[in-house]
Amino acid sequence: MVYTKRLKQKKTYTRKQKRLVFYMLMFALPLLQFLLFYLYVNFNSIILAFTNRVAKVEGFGYDVSLTTDHFVAAWKFFFSGVSGRMLWNSMKLFICQIFIVTPLALLFSYYIAKERWGAGFFRVMLYLPQVISCVVLGLLFQYVANEVYPYVAETFFGAKNVESLLLPSSSPSAQFNTTLIFTLWFSFGANVLIYTGAMSGIDQSVVESAQLDGVTTLQEFWYIYVPMIFSTVTTFVVTGLAGIFNNQMNLHVFFNNGAQQEVNVFGYYFYRISAMHVENTAGGNVMLLEELAALGLIATIVLIPIILITRKLMNKYGPSVD
Repeated sequence: MVYTKRLKQKKTYTRKQKRLVFYMLMFALPLLQFLLFYLYVNFNSIILAFTNRVAKVEGFGYDVSLTTDHFVAAWKFFFSGVSGRMLWNSMKLFICQIFIVTPLALLFSYYIAKERWGAGFFRVMLYLPQVISCVVLGLLFQYVANEVYPYVAETFFGAKNVESLLLPSSSPSAQFNTTLIFTLWFSFGANVLIYTGAMSGIDQSVVESAQLDGVTTLQEFWYIYVPMIFSTVTTFVVTGLAGIFNNQMNLHVFFNNGAQQEVNVFGYYFYRISAMHVENTAGGNVMLLEELAALGLIATIVLIPIILITRKLMNKYGPSVD
């Protein structure tokens, strides 16, 4: 009898309370990741750029003092020839993404969104590189570039002394161009998936109305589909600009820490110098971590107005749904 009363008195949760608990559990891990790997890391990087650390003579730890000297060193590096070459390499990637990958991804996405022949097959095959690890694909691609490509060129096309493309001894131009192709190919599927998702949300009554008015396939693509997903295109352009200073172009996958300076990009440079400090292999000619943090802040300050202006111009002069 007492047991029955306890069961009746057991607390029950309303649907609203259960939903609240579900949302809290769903957002707990992403929120923790955001706080730890974004806010904390960036805040610590800002503090590091303004501090000077000197190891204590006795005991453990550092004597910390405020300074702006790291920005002077970082500013000089930012306008050096090494920085200019890395910036140009990063700009090549950005230009290829905007003027090659984006138009092709839009066309493929339109083809898939219209459910033409083989659309499902192309959707799976184009997104497949995003499912498989980038390291695994990079190793396979490296084998093709170093072993398969020279063999095919010499055996079937009669070429002589064809060099491998991704060996440490390969020419810098071959290394950079091959890495660029891999990076563009690897990102192509994600672009197609996002654009296809955006196109699938277009109201088909608008498309059917245009078809009744005699619109051609090209006009439908250019005057209906592109304007209605142009906000998504703008997002990709903005993120591409932000990636100029943090996209490492998969150089670590192919060369670890041994890529030639001619193929360097800013993202790979930040990673490589940071790794050298972690491994205690940084020499006297390597930037300090504090200088590297200051360089990152300078790059951010340079990019922010460019990103805001680009976004404003694209929103103002881009195709309109009206």
